[in-house]
Amino acid sequence: MTNVIFYATISVLPLIGGALLGSFLKVKEKTIGAITSFGAGALIAALAFGLMEESFRLGGLDNAVFGFVLGGLLFLAGDLLIIKIGGRTHKRTYDVEAASSGWGIVLGAVLDGIPESLALGIGMVLNPRIGFLVLVAIFLSNLPEAISSAYDLKKSGQSFRQLIAVWALVALISFVFVILGYTIFSAISPNITATFQSLAAGAILAMVASTMMPEAYKESGTGSAILAVLGFLVIFVISKYGV
Repeated sequence: MTNVIFYATISVLPLIGGALLGSFLKVKEKTIGAITSFGAGALIAALAFGLMEESFRLGGLDNAVFGFVLGGLLFLAGDLLIIKIGGRTHKRTYDVEAASSGWGIVLGAVLDGIPESLALGIGMVLNPRIGFLVLVAIFLSNLPEAISSAYDLKKSGQSFRQLIAVWALVALISFVFVILGYTIFSAISPNITATFQSLAAGAILAMVASTMMPEAYKESGTGSAILAVLGFLVIFVISKYGV
């Protein structure tokens, strides 16, 4: 349990750090896009070489496929709700001048973080190596999201105190879901756990495709492609040489 708490803490540190950076510094959009691209590639590799492989090994092809598709659909449903309440303006019009709702941005961050956090907790149950792969990928993806979202919250009129309180809440929710993923699924059959692992993987891939990569391309252009490749490669190498 100590390792899980440690991993959960490391996974949410970029949320607080990114919020502070976004509050005090004007980080260039191109820089945020570059980090986002790298993190997106890392997440894809983590779910491919970690979550899905382990889900298939434990639960078979039918469980892996069912959970993966269901996870993608659930994320899509939640994301459509976030768009309606004022988050994700880029997905409605790609109009950078459109105003985002501060709470819409926060709820979007929570929605993005839940499948990642569950995947980390479940990964720690099944295989510490999988947990480490997911942790590295989450760390790389959370930082740029917190920076850009904190900047958007600041533009929406949130004070520094409100902004930090909001991101502390997001970090706390993510932390709790890591612990829940570990404690709940440590007592459930491997077959069911495997299904939920692939469900988290499907939700993560849907998040990467619909939020991370469009934003990364918009902010850093075609260079985002090679950075995503490098992020994928880092996790691939880690997965093959052990941790």
